[in-house]
Amino acid sequence: MTELPLVSVVIPTHNRPLFLKKTLDSIIKQTYQNIEIIVVSNGYNTENRTVVEIFNNNKIKYFEQKNTGGPASPRNHGIQNSLGKYIAFCDDDDLWEPLKLEQQVNALEKNPSYGLCFSKMMRFNEDKEWFVPHEEGPTNLKKLLYVNTVPISSVIIKREILIKVKGFCESKIVGPSEDYEFLLRCSSFTKFYFIDQYLIRYWSGNNRTTAINKISDYYIHINGVYGCYYLLLKNKSINPFKLIIPSLYHFKIFVKSSCYIFLNRLGIK
Repeated sequence: MTELPLVSVVIPTHNRPLFLKKTLDSIIKQTYQNIEIIVVSNGYNTENRTVVEIFNNNKIKYFEQKNTGGPASPRNHGIQNSLGKYIAFCDDDDLWEPLKLEQQVNALEKNPSYGLCFSKMMRFNEDKEWFVPHEEGPTNLKKLLYVNTVPISSVIIKREILIKVKGFCESKIVGPSEDYEFLLRCSSFTKFYFIDQYLIRYWSGNNRTTAINKISDYYIHINGVYGCYYLLLKNKSINPFKLIIPSLYHFKIFVKSSCYIFLNRLGIK
């Protein structure tokens, strides 16, 4: 009987022990059991360590590091300490459906020309759950330049591809868009396999406190996107002319969103 390939699940976390417990519980309940779970605390936190110890599961490895302010560094820390043929990522407030890893490993084993697999996601908060539609067609660099359709907590990737892309970018130039920048680079090295099922639940927080409703939030977002484009150009990964229309597209979205917020504050709809 062929031995199932090991999957390393990397979870960056920061001061959210209650969320972390639920996330770990959803991963431990996977039908695919040849896994190691690598929790990397971004900052020293006794509560996170206590959560891991409560599980008393030898599949879970726990690491701590100095707080770097974002998930890129702890993800890279987890990758460096992983042993799996495949590496999967899950944020500390997201949840997996039980069949997630089983379906994804099967897909990649049966389709060796693909190096990364992802799925649809369902968003949830304290009040409700709702489905997020996925655009038709292949996910490639051309599509990703306009919109990121790949939830990072749904991603499982071959180690050999991770070695080629050299993990996540820790530069502040990409701002909060380190997931997006990572996926842009991955799309230059491999094809993405899409599973048309809702295999993860993505925590969206309380709408009253986490909805993007400030112009400054959009400004930070668009700066992160342009930072990703800058790195593509710096690394000579793309023809500069191919970034003109996507850049204008994101600027248009920024202007429209800013105008909407401004008019809404004036009571004009």
